[in-house]
Amino acid sequence: MWLRRSCVVLIMLLSQTAFASFGGQVFYRGGFSSLKESRGGQVFTDTGGANGLNDKKNGWNIGAGLDLPMFTEMGPGDLLGEVMVEYVRYSKQEVRVATSALLSGSDNSRVTVSALNVLIAPKYKFSGFLDGKLRPWIIPVGLSFLVNSPPTNNTTYLDIGYHVGAGIEYAIIENLSLGLDYRATLSFHENDIDTSYSTFSFYAGINF
Repeated sequence: MWLRRSCVVLIMLLSQTAFASFGGQVFYRGGFSSLKESRGGQVFTDTGGANGLNDKKNGWNIGAGLDLPMFTEMGPGDLLGEVMVEYVRYSKQEVRVATSALLSGSDNSRVTVSALNVLIAPKYKFSGFLDGKLRPWIIPVGLSFLVNSPPTNNTTYLDIGYHVGAGIEYAIIENLSLGLDYRATLSFHENDIDTSYSTFSFYAGINF
């Protein structure tokens, strides 16, 4: 009984126009990713190719984020502040394990080449078309904090990067939008390798 009442209350809240009038959004996204340069042949990715290369560059991503309204009706749109966390996987091959080779062993295992991106950026969302239901947006500049796995040959794994993106979304109902976007993160090479990558993703946003 309590579950039914909770669902009714939630539906009533979602049906109120005022609930989505502030311009904020919680979104969940996933799609395709592409690493600029392969990490195959490194020590911790595949032990220098001792038993095959872990060199795939194209994979997938999954993430979630929050858009917070900053300035509404700023020109032809609204300025939001985006905070997003994204996991990206590029390659996962069965290769020689570096720690095993270090101990003169020959163990093989599937090693995942991946990255975690924590992003903070301004997002400009245009007022839109079709009575405001269709809204394009851009991120002209953002700051990414990158955690790369496995570590590089010099055993470092942290990096920072410059982030840009653009997308478009459509409000199915007042409180639910579906969209797609393209993003690129350009690394600063703080860990002495280029871990720049791009994504093409679909997302669902809960508007508030």
